[in-house]
Amino acid sequence: MKVRVETLERTTLVIPEGRLDFSAAARFQQHLERALAGAGAAPAALIIDCAALEYVSSAGLRIFLLAARASQRAGIAFALSALQPAVREVFELSGFSRMMPVHADRDAALAQLPSEPVYKERHVAVANDAAELSALTRLLHEFWSAAKLPAAAALPFELALEEAFMNIVIHGAPAGTARVEVSLILAGRRLTIAIEDDGPEFDPLSLPAPDITASLEERRVGGQGVHLIGRMMDEVSYQRVGTRNQLKMSRQIDC
Repeated sequence: MKVRVETLERTTLVIPEGRLDFSAAARFQQHLERALAGAGAAPAALIIDCAALEYVSSAGLRIFLLAARASQRAGIAFALSALQPAVREVFELSGFSRMMPVHADRDAALAQLPSEPVYKERHVAVANDAAELSALTRLLHEFWSAAKLPAAAALPFELALEEAFMNIVIHGAPAGTARVEVSLILAGRRLTIAIEDDGPEFDPLSLPAPDITASLEERRVGGQGVHLIGRMMDEVSYQRVGTRNQLKMSRQIDC
């Protein structure tokens, strides 16, 4: 299989030609990874033009899925164009044509690219004081409104922000003695909330999960906040960075 790469302003076009089978999948993945990284700066959009792609197997589908996910995480618009009948049938049977934007041809794909950046950020620093929770909630609501996100999809993020921040307030350094930095990062339709504090090292994800099948008498008090975060977010991670705790929570926003 041959792969060509073209650039139109901040849009990268990847053009596979021939058969995308198991033997070609690894090399195709390398081309896509380089395309997503960009030359000095990542592209704003990635279009895979399949007009000359004659065959795709499950190994090839896996590479399309990985590329779509990587684009989503990076806030890069992603689309496919010009699927030939045999390839289109594989995409439809696998359900992939419902997961990714598919356009009739390259021009149609280019026409549907977002006209404004899909990457937005807000940052704020507050003290580890319960009184600051209302300010953080207000920040989230303002960010949500400015990004024109669906109001009904805000609840999981509001709850996760409260639970994570109050966990720092209650279990971290004495109130008012630590600095908490909160970042809201919107990439495409995925929102990440990153919370850092300079309190004592503590990994909230190390806490045992509550037994949600326990009876009223047996149910342990506490531990619900981290459990709710884990269930409501798509991804949650913790790491100690120097002298700071860093918790990241992200979820795809439903349209």
